[in-house]
Amino acid sequence: MDFELALESVQNTIGNFRDMAQFNQTYIKQNIIYRSATPIPHQSPELLLNLKEIGIKSIIDLRSSVEIGYASYNDTFLHNFNYFWIHYDISMPPEVLVQAGVDILPFYKQFVWYTLFHNKPQIRRLINVISRPENMNFVMHCHAGRDRTGISSAIILLLLNAPEENIIQDYLATDEFTQVEDMAFLIEQVESMGGIEKYLVSCGIEQETLERIKERLRP
Repeated sequence: MDFELALESVQNTIGNFRDMAQFNQTYIKQNIIYRSATPIPHQSPELLLNLKEIGIKSIIDLRSSVEIGYASYNDTFLHNFNYFWIHYDISMPPEVLVQAGVDILPFYKQFVWYTLFHNKPQIRRLINVISRPENMNFVMHCHAGRDRTGISSAIILLLLNAPEENIIQDYLATDEFTQVEDMAFLIEQVESMGGIEKYLVSCGIEQETLERIKERLRP
């Protein structure tokens, strides 16, 4: 099976499976990072072969331990890919939201804020995993491929200087629940930190790592 047929088969199997370069070919190389909903329900020898055919070496799983308890990868998949579990905390304790004064925001803006500022260790690990050439190429997913995956994709695209309208276009392609103002809020929050590089440095990521990612992922 050739690349195009394998990719079409994967896209017909896994929800929201798309190349992060789909709307950003000027800013990120094609066929390096794919984003998707969880592949867990679709594990099969055919899917495994198709993922291999399109060059996937690593799976980045952003789901919680509870979600993994309900549905996890089988041994065959785990033995054929580098598997990275990066557990985003989405608990959003009310007292934390109240203390920060974001409890009055709509729910999804609260979610964006909490993910950005209470998941810095997870974001640091994500960026470090992506920075290593031996891990390329990737598929990154949460459950629906919308929220945690959407925020992570936006962070990567911001680092690569993709414009706001392209990042929003990528986000809106996920499903009918995505809203322009939610992604615009994320970008606004990052800008309030002095821009994406200062935000990522505040996560504990070395500038050298950021430069390495830009060099390897930009076309």
